[in-house]
Amino acid sequence: MRQLKEYPNKFSEIWSWQYNCFLHLLNTKMTERSNQMSTITRSLTKDWEELVSSIPDDLEKSAIEYGAMQRTRKIKSAGDLLRIILIYATVLSLLTTAMWALGLGLCDISRQAIEKRVLKSTPWLRYILSALLKSVMETPDKVGGPVRRFILRDASVISRPGSSGTEWRLHLSWFPFSLQPAQVVVTDEKTGEGLENAGLQAGDLVVADRAHGIWRTISVVLEVLAYFIIRLTWSNLPLQNLDGTPFDLIAWLQKLPEKQEYAEVTVIVRDDPKQRPLRLVAGRLPPDKAEETRHKAKKQAHKNKREPKSETLLAAGFCILLTNLPPTNWPVLQVLAFYRIRWQIEWCFRRWKSLCQLNVLPVYPAKIAEPVLLAKLIIILLMQQRLGYLPWRDWWASEQPAPVISPVVQMTYLRVCEIIRPIVVIDQLLTDPKPFLRHLRSSRRKRPLQLAEATRRFAGLLPGFSPGPAG
Repeated sequence: MRQLKEYPNKFSEIWSWQYNCFLHLLNTKMTERSNQMSTITRSLTKDWEELVSSIPDDLEKSAIEYGAMQRTRKIKSAGDLLRIILIYATVLSLLTTAMWALGLGLCDISRQAIEKRVLKSTPWLRYILSALLKSVMETPDKVGGPVRRFILRDASVISRPGSSGTEWRLHLSWFPFSLQPAQVVVTDEKTGEGLENAGLQAGDLVVADRAHGIWRTISVVLEVLAYFIIRLTWSNLPLQNLDGTPFDLIAWLQKLPEKQEYAEVTVIVRDDPKQRPLRLVAGRLPPDKAEETRHKAKKQAHKNKREPKSETLLAAGFCILLTNLPPTNWPVLQVLAFYRIRWQIEWCFRRWKSLCQLNVLPVYPAKIAEPVLLAKLIIILLMQQRLGYLPWRDWWASEQPAPVISPVVQMTYLRVCEIIRPIVVIDQLLTDPKPFLRHLRSSRRKRPLQLAEATRRFAGLLPGFSPGPAG
């Protein structure tokens, strides 16, 4: 009998020992996981701090000055605010941004609060964009002789999905050989292309397309003692001969022999008060390219419900350039060759829009699209900082095949985005979703979710019903 009475005590001791072992093992696992998460958090914080430190600015001071922050209550620092805005620019979801901010330990605020802070940040983001541009590794493309820097200039339109027209215009000055921006400016649709705010310096050589072939733009380059190669249309810029008589561009092109590939003549812009002589260069396009250009001119004329002019069809067979480069060091063929490099800025726009999703903007609310556009440009400039350390010039000069640019740009962009919004937050959500339920359950839907409603109904009809997986 005494042995039978001792069994419960021994069973209790065994059960207590097993329970203590289980608690010890659980605490050990939790400690290991906590240490692992702390290591990951420190690593992520280090990556972000290194990334944001490349912005040469006191973020706390500028955030207050430009009205992005008034007090540190929920969001503790301007760096955290900037990170939240950049996260939103990459995911384009206020709810997902709130969850990412929670997972990174930045703050626990609603998506409505994030929306208000993004909307207030537009002036601050413009300032950060200009400050960051100064810190991009600027390695000017030196050409030699009197030319100091070689710059491509162009603009591209950006609009929200479903927009009826142009909403913003991105003006870009580009160093093609080092793949670095010299200037990035975002304006509204009312500001056209030009060189007034291009930041040109004496000795620069700027190459631009026919949208810049007007006297207002050309005069800017001449006044700062810079050089230019600008494409012209046959009618936008009135020219004169050296004796002051009108210069007939179409008649000059008609007189060129069919087998002559290029020609040059000295002219004067009629509106130039100083009557400075300039070089007008014409290069004949290959027959297939000329026919393609004429087809586009006819198609555009048909779209405008008019017949194409014979002068337009004739000029479509030539690349007409105006330049002030000295002819002794810059023969006609070299001028034409340098203008062909202008296509590199078009590829830059394509890479930014397709690989970096620059033109992927939120539709609603409309006002939030502008700060998102500026935030995307900040991410792109952070990417350009890292691309600037690569030996591009050595690669171009090497006898080996040159590397393709697009994969490098795409991988670098993805790396910058990973630093801004690390995927470890997704692992946190899948491992322990409880902290995120507050945001997952906050919905603007007035009706309940269909699956939740169906589950409650089935549970009432079938007491044994379980919505979990079978087995």
